[in-house]
Amino acid sequence: MNSKRFFIYFCSIVLLSCAVFLASCVSTPAPSRLYVLEQLPAKSLGQTLHMDKPGDIILIMPVRLPPQLKQKGIVIEDAKSKPQILVDHLWASSLSDQIGARLVADLQSLLGTPDVSLFPGPRFANPVYQVETEIIRFSGDKEQFTLQAVTTISAPAQKTILSRQSFSETLPVPDRDYTAYVATASKMMEGLTRDVAKTLIKVHTVKP
Repeated sequence: MNSKRFFIYFCSIVLLSCAVFLASCVSTPAPSRLYVLEQLPAKSLGQTLHMDKPGDIILIMPVRLPPQLKQKGIVIEDAKSKPQILVDHLWASSLSDQIGARLVADLQSLLGTPDVSLFPGPRFANPVYQVETEIIRFSGDKEQFTLQAVTTISAPAQKTILSRQSFSETLPVPDRDYTAYVATASKMMEGLTRDVAKTLIKVHTVKP
C-alpha cells in the first residue's frame, strides 16, 4: 500500500513539473532582436579641415530626438499613420548616442582630422566649432526610410551661429525586413554627415 501511494505521489510530482515546464514555454516571449547603425566607409570630400592650433576641436553636442525616438523600440511610420514603436525590434543602445558616434566617425574621415569629438570632449580642449543636431524624423515603413534633421554650427567663443540648415532625404528599403530597414537608416546618415562636413569646411575657409 505504501509503495502504491509513493508511486501515485511520484507520478503527481512528474505531471506537475511537466505542466509547469509547458506553461513556461508557452508564456516565454520571443527574444528581442537588437540593432545598431552600421559604420559605413565615408567617401572623401577631396578637401581637409586642419585646425589652427593644437587643442582646437570640433565639438559634437548631444543629438536631440523627438519623444517617439527616445524609446528603444524601432519606430515604423508613414505619412498616413501614427508612429508604431516596436517591442521586439530594439536599438542596442540609445539612438541619440548611436547617431552622435556616427557623426564623429564620419566627420573625422570626411574632414581628414582626428579633431572631432563628442561632448564634453577632451579635457583642456578648445571647441572652435560646435555642431548641434536635431532629428525631426528618423523612420519609415517597410518600403522607404526618411531622415529629416536640422543642424546648427556655431562658434562658442564668439557666441555666434555660423550656419543653420535643414536636411531631408528619403531612400527605398531594398527588402521588407528590419535588417534592411536599419541598413537603409545607416546609409541615410552619410548624406547628413557630408552636408555637415561641407558646411564646416565652408565656414572655416571664410573665417576672419
